[in-house]
Amino acid sequence: MEIVRGKPSVSYGELPSYLYMLEYTNPGTVTRLHKSDEGRFLYTFVSLYSSIKGWEYCRPIMVVDGSLLKAAYRGTVLTACTLDAASEYTISGFLSLNGSFRNIFPLAYALIDSENDASWGWFFMQLKNTFGVREGMRIVSDRHDSIQNATSTVYPEVPHCFCIYHLWNNVKDLFRKNKEKARPIFFTLAKAYTTERFEHYMNELNKIDRRVQPYLFSVGYERWSRVFCRVKRTIFMTSNIVESMNSTNKFARELPVRRLLEFLTKLMTQWSYENRKHATKSTELGKMYNKKLKKNMIASQNMTAIPSTD
Repeated sequence: MEIVRGKPSVSYGELPSYLYMLEYTNPGTVTRLHKSDEGRFLYTFVSLYSSIKGWEYCRPIMVVDGSLLKAAYRGTVLTACTLDAASEYTISGFLSLNGSFRNIFPLAYALIDSENDASWGWFFMQLKNTFGVREGMRIVSDRHDSIQNATSTVYPEVPHCFCIYHLWNNVKDLFRKNKEKARPIFFTLAKAYTTERFEHYMNELNKIDRRVQPYLFSVGYERWSRVFCRVKRTIFMTSNIVESMNSTNKFARELPVRRLLEFLTKLMTQWSYENRKHATKSTELGKMYNKKLKKNMIASQNMTAIPSTD
């Protein structure tokens, strides 16, 4: 395996030259390497220029998460994603293309020692320096304490929303007795568009277990419910898009760090190429909306236009 992949310890020493060449061959790309006072690796950050440029055309949302590495020295890979402008999202998930998720738009990735306040704070600082802050922006994640601490420090002006599936898992673990009855009511409650519907389903939840409402209140309604969110949350009620990224790089997390970065870079450039090739065969509306337009055009051919008598 070392002959094929290289030694894990040597791989860390190759990072400076790899990051330099990545910026050299992809002008506008941002990379960062942070070491300890003793010169040992702590964190590295990569955001390709295509991601930086494309951010202004995407919805102003960042979904973040971390996944454990399986290589010799362990560590964690952090990922930030959004949806592209086409947003071909269905109830069942994202449209797939050759094993990829076409409308997931990766923004940046980082390798860190572990998920803690310092590492998440460093990651968010790199994101802010690279992508700035947009009007209506929000961050979606699970309820990891370090993410909450980092966002409140680095992004105090940006609402931090929770994935409702992660929140439901917390509720389920705390209040197991009535979880089957509470589950559909909780998700309807989270997705409610009006305060009247929200209060109605909260009353229904109280009938099942009165302990749930105080817990959800302590979390903050504005962090998980659609109706109380301070910005338009639209379809971003979960962190599914970054979970999909985690599933895509699952096997690559066994690789030494330089090869892992190469895998992530090649994956994103491949997706960008496929999207660009796909876009040349469509109108400016994108495939999903172009398909609707074509369907309506076919339906209109069977209609008869009658002049108005007015």
